[in-house]
Amino acid sequence: MAASTSRLPSACQPLVGKQTVHCRLVCRATATSNLVQSSNSEALALEKLEWAAERRALTQRRKGRRVWQPVLTDPPPLLQDVTIILVSPKRPVSVGTVARACACFECEDLRIVQPCCDRLARSSRNSSKGAQALLWQAQDHDLLQSALAGVDFSVACTRWMAGRPNAYRSVAELLSAPQLSSLLSASTALDAAAAGGATEPQASVSGASCNGNSSSTASAGHQGQRNKRLALVFGREVSGLTAAEVDMCDATLSIPIGRLQESLSLSHAVSVVLSRLFEARSAASSYHLPQSMGDLADGFQDSGVER
Repeated sequence: MAASTSRLPSACQPLVGKQTVHCRLVCRATATSNLVQSSNSEALALEKLEWAAERRALTQRRKGRRVWQPVLTDPPPLLQDVTIILVSPKRPVSVGTVARACACFECEDLRIVQPCCDRLARSSRNSSKGAQALLWQAQDHDLLQSALAGVDFSVACTRWMAGRPNAYRSVAELLSAPQLSSLLSASTALDAAAAGGATEPQASVSGASCNGNSSSTASAGHQGQRNKRLALVFGREVSGLTAAEVDMCDATLSIPIGRLQESLSLSHAVSVVLSRLFEARSAASSYHLPQSMGDLADGFQDSGVER
């Protein structure tokens, strides 16, 4: 550099020196900025790992017979009044991925009718990715009718529903139904619980059951004591719901898909419906979506369930 600089006119030599110093300063600033960004990324990654490790330690690897679950009290779970019912799931991984979807959207009531697999199998627990508490506390039922106990409005999710009454051809159509008006209203179970008005994690779907198959009649005397419950019923991975099972529900829902596939996978279908419901509920309430790791579930509590 010195030899090449000496060939320049004397008036240009100071300019070259200034440019060199400027380049060095820019390089140092860039290196410092990259170092800070790398440090921040590493800190965030470490924070994620620590949170995940704590969650795994308490939800799936804790010794003893008690099952622990994340604490969501302020505000309470956004979809605490929604129930997911699976009818005769065949694969453990299907149940595990459904549990993960439920946990993603703060839906904690999972019921399984005539399971054809072990919901606590290793593949199910591994695929739940930290939602194992939902697997441990899930309810098993012999009949769909018993799984619908305590439910005020039930929706059968099936693609084939031609000629059926109360048929909704998209999630948006379902969300605009009169039976779901209070579920999306500003005075949801979330705000009631935050104000101290909710006494138990039940649902907020307005209106009685359309056909009386759900248990709204039996619980009519308690309408003023709890919010109402919505159930989303999903069928088998291969064959879906039978006509008789669909008839037990108050309405049917179809998720619009194209011509290349007959249906969505079980966990994807659950995710699509819960995502739209979660989005609508959060938009109509005081709920704030998590913005950082610090907004995730803080602490764990005894679920009261024994392994």
